Amino acid sequence: MQLLSIGIDERDQNARAALYRKARLRKPDGLDIIEKTAGNILFLNYISKEPYDKETLTHINEKLHVNIADSISELILEDLQSQLVENIIRDEYFYFDKADKNKILRDAIAIMWGGSPTVRSEAIRSKWRSRVWRRVKDHLETSDELVLDGFIRFRMKDFILELEEAVDRAVDDLLVEKEYTEFIKLLRYFVDIQEPKYDEVHVLMKEDKRYTLLDSKLRIINNDILEDLAKEISDKEISHDDLLISSLITLAPKRITIHQFDKFQNSELLNTINNVFTGRVIMSKESVIPKRQ
Repeated sequence: MQLLSIGIDERDQNARAALYRKARLRKPDGLDIIEKTAGNILFLNYISKEPYDKETLTHINEKLHVNIADSISELILEDLQSQLVENIIRDEYFYFDKADKNKILRDAIAIMWGGSPTVRSEAIRSKWRSRVWRRVKDHLETSDELVLDGFIRFRMKDFILELEEAVDRAVDDLLVEKEYTEFIKLLRYFVDIQEPKYDEVHVLMKEDKRYTLLDSKLRIINNDILEDLAKEISDKEISHDDLLISSLITLAPKRITIHQFDKFQNSELLNTINNVFTGRVIMSKESVIPKRQ
C-alpha cells in the first residue's frame, strides 16, 4: 500500500541525493521507499507491506508527515538555498562574469541570513524553518503527493522574493564596490603623475572636526591652492573629509602621518587615504603641537 509520494527533478543530482538521504534517515519503521520515474520527475514512494488497521495507519501517517516536513524544510534551507540563488543570478544577472556571480552568491546568502552566523541569523533561519515545516505539513494534510519544484514555486513565493531582494542588494553592493575601486584608481593616478610637493605631511583633526596639515617641521601648511580648495566649501556641498583628500592629493607628499587616528569617526576616510597613498601612510595615536610660524 502506497502512503505518500515525494517528487523531485531527477536531473538535479545533488538535490535528489540529499532528499533520498534524508528520506531514508527519517523513514518510519515498517515502511519502504520505492523509486519511480514519471517524465523528468523522480518519485520517492513510501510503501507499507503490512495491512495496518485504521488507527495504526493514522499514527504512521502523522509520523511520516512530521518526518517529511523535517526533511523538506532542511532540504530547502540548507541544500537548495545556493541553487535557488544561482537560478536568480542566472536569470536576472547573467551578464556578470563568473567571479562576480560567485561574490553575489556569497553576499546574497549572507544578506538573507543577517550577514553572519549570529543570534539574529539563527533567529531568521528558525523563522523560515518553522514556516516551511508548517507549509509542508499543511500540504500533506490534503494531498498524498508533493512535488518539490511545484511546492517551492507556489508555496514559497515569499521566500523566493526575499532571496531576490538579497541578490539585488548584493548586486548593488558589488556595483558600489566597483565604482569605489575605479575612484581609488583615478585618485592614485592623480597622485602618481605629479611631483611630491612635501616629503612629509602631518594631519591633525581639530575639535571642530576640521583638519590642519603640517609639514615635516610641524609648521602649518598654508598656500594658495589649499586656500582655494577651502573656499569651495562655502560655494559647494563639499565636506571637510573631501577637502582633506583633495588637499593631500594636491600636495602629493611622500609620507603622511595621521595623528590620533583612533579619534577619527569616519573609518572610510582613513581607508581611502590608505588606499590612495599605499605604503605612505602612518597611523599614530600620538598628538603633535603645530609650531608657530
